[in-house]
Amino acid sequence: MRLDALVVSLRDGEVARRRLIELDLLHRGVKVKRDEKHLYLPLRSLPPDSSSLPDHRIESIEFEEVSRVESVKEILGYAPSFDVIGDIAILGASSEDPLAEADAILRSHKHIRAIFQARTPIRGEFRTRGLTHLRGEKRTTTTYREHGLSYRLDVSEVYFTPRLGTERERVAERIERGVVLDIFAGIGPFSILIGKRHPEVTVIAVEKNRSAVRYLKENIRANNIENVHPVLGDSMMLPAKGDSADHVIMNLPHDAEKFLGEALRVIRSGGIIYYYDITPEDNLYQESIEAIQKAVVDAGCRVEVLRERVVRSYSPRHYNTCIEARVHKT
Repeated sequence: MRLDALVVSLRDGEVARRRLIELDLLHRGVKVKRDEKHLYLPLRSLPPDSSSLPDHRIESIEFEEVSRVESVKEILGYAPSFDVIGDIAILGASSEDPLAEADAILRSHKHIRAIFQARTPIRGEFRTRGLTHLRGEKRTTTTYREHGLSYRLDVSEVYFTPRLGTERERVAERIERGVVLDIFAGIGPFSILIGKRHPEVTVIAVEKNRSAVRYLKENIRANNIENVHPVLGDSMMLPAKGDSADHVIMNLPHDAEKFLGEALRVIRSGGIIYYYDITPEDNLYQESIEAIQKAVVDAGCRVEVLRERVVRSYSPRHYNTCIEARVHKT
């Protein structure tokens, strides 16, 4: 089968593979190819924005189809949308035939033990969703593993997405020292990874959801982290003095703009804000940059946009994006 391939060095292969999975671009039906220097990753379609991928080129090459367990798409004839968190699968609210899809997931993914359908989109101040049990065990607690760390959570009580693994890794690599303020910390996937990678860094993990903070504390203990400090609180009133943070992580797409003023209050001059948003494919970055620029002007600061990237596919023609911006105070 001839397909477009993303060609990367062997060193960058795993990072590129994870990135393509997050963007839903990796073709699963063929074997990945390699030679002495390069990995050839088969593509379903071309990336909308290649800036977040490692150094690469695109080639059209022949791939060998694989013999394996039938995929959910092969069983059903279409590919339903679902997330896998630990050993729990969650189907979207708009599922066409939830029971048939649940059966196909159990058949294709042998490690899945419980399947639910979201009754509602993610909503509310805690970003949770109602769930209906479909198949398997009737429990909503699970353990999710990522980057050698484990996270305990209840999928009915807290917000969590497994689709940001590469982004969490990327941000952790950027941070080397200082104070990090994670102002929508949830169960701790950004904070704990940063704390583990950089023991000399101080991480303040702020979360308003009591259930999430309970799991955040449990996950800090389970992963033997000593430099992450959980705080139950409202990110409109951050528990930090002005000019005290070197990095502020704002992972609250749709609503992060409302918290920019408080983030600017606590960040030091020269500090970096990581601002997440959901944007249309024909205007990936401009509205987010304008929101940051307006808040910065209102605060009497200056801003320097360092990086802009697509984090993952969110919905048809919409993407989860990130702007990294350095703030200069006068």
